[in-house]
Amino acid sequence: MMNLDRRFFIKSLGLLGGASFVQNVNANELELAETAFKFAALPYLQNLTEQHITICCVLSSPGIAWVDILKDDGTLSHKIYEVVDGIRNARAEVFKFKVPHQGADFKYRVGAKGPGGLEISSEVINTKLPIDNKSTCDVLILNDIHEDRSSYSYLYNKTALNHKDLVIINGDSFHYIMKQSDVTDKMLDPIAKAFASQVPFVMVKGNHDNRGSFIRHLKNYYDLPNNKFYQAFTVGPVLWIILDGGEDKEDEHEALRGEYEFDNYRLEQRAWLTGIMQSKMRKKAKHIIVVNHFPFFHSDEYHGTVHNRTSFHDILEKYKVDAVIGGHSHKFGFYPPDANHNYHVIIGGGPEKDNRTMIEVAAIDQKLVVNLRRENGELVNALQKG
Repeated sequence: MMNLDRRFFIKSLGLLGGASFVQNVNANELELAETAFKFAALPYLQNLTEQHITICCVLSSPGIAWVDILKDDGTLSHKIYEVVDGIRNARAEVFKFKVPHQGADFKYRVGAKGPGGLEISSEVINTKLPIDNKSTCDVLILNDIHEDRSSYSYLYNKTALNHKDLVIINGDSFHYIMKQSDVTDKMLDPIAKAFASQVPFVMVKGNHDNRGSFIRHLKNYYDLPNNKFYQAFTVGPVLWIILDGGEDKEDEHEALRGEYEFDNYRLEQRAWLTGIMQSKMRKKAKHIIVVNHFPFFHSDEYHGTVHNRTSFHDILEKYKVDAVIGGHSHKFGFYPPDANHNYHVIIGGGPEKDNRTMIEVAAIDQKLVVNLRRENGELVNALQKG
């Protein structure tokens, strides 16, 4: 057996004061790294299940992070790391901690160690999870923020919903995504500060969220069921169906440089959607809300809109969903069932001030209300059922 120097072996495992995170740097570089080490995105909640909630965070430099689960008096109960095959995620920037919630809200903070062994931690956070409300649902939907990061907190606090079980961000949070700081600075950190450290959210991709050199890494920053942006889940009596509408241009369009196959991707979702509509989950739900960045009607007639419509509309009509909620057009609108669609089409506005909207979904057993409000609180129209 090779006679390894024990000190070198310990260093290679990263156990000497975080030395493995900073190699071959001088004292000035190390001091700069320590000064800059922080949370690039404060903790944010994803993917609530009956047993777990995922707590994510992003560091500004590679390190190791963990979650402190706290007792009611604020003392430490236990730590949770992200572990795969017995190995803790380390020397990394993005972390996803699967935390058992025990059917109740809890207190937590996230800690991290980075260059030079420097440690940081978040504030203590109290979760606000939709765990016990089996018969109710209160969800806020925002769309087309387009990098106006102050809109998240403004609209979240302006809504008439007193309680939020979930927030859905329905596409075009970005213009383009060129680097990690675009994801953290323009979306994740602003929403974490506004609400997402306490209330989970779902990211729905819009056409602009598919643009830029960093888009192939975007999925790393969210905890997605089945590792897909499209998904279905229930909150209270509502079945939520999230579709990923893709781009608004043809796959062959010169601007897309031959790098996309959204037509096939939408057909993949069509097959999946058919299965969801035939599932026990759909049969048990009292209401069905579909969220897609692209409205199928009352919008444009570009390829993305048309192909979304031909891929999904007939299935949604057959199974009589209550509403399809979209954005994209930057023109808010409320359209009851008509000769073209037997469900409500509700379109959020944005991103300019005075054109921003909030879509509020509230359900109690057989009753469902979907409000479309302008940013000043004015009610544009409402779906009322039951």
